[in-house]
Amino acid sequence: MAKGYWIVTTTVTNPKGFGEYVQGFAAWIDSVGGKVAAKDLESKTVEGNGGHLSVIIEFPSKEIALEAYKRADYQELSKLRWANSIDTNITIMDGSVTH
Repeated sequence: MAKGYWIVTTTVTNPKGFGEYVQGFAAWIDSVGGKVAAKDLESKTVEGNGGHLSVIIEFPSKEIALEAYKRADYQELSKLRWANSIDTNITIMDGSVTH
């Protein structure tokens, strides 16, 4: 089974408040079997509208990645992200390269 990924870009508007989100997220991501695979605080979007912070989060499968996003505890936690960032994009994708 292929891994699943969240591809996240955002621009942090309030570092202190966003830091609260990051702390909660770190504990939450472990509880759902995910892990941060890459993070860049100064990423460059060369096409489209992305933020300066980019994160790739790996899950055991795309289905688990989707389920994790839909969980009530993540939706509650995401309120901190929304309150402290703008231009957020989250793409959930399958990690296989066969299709």
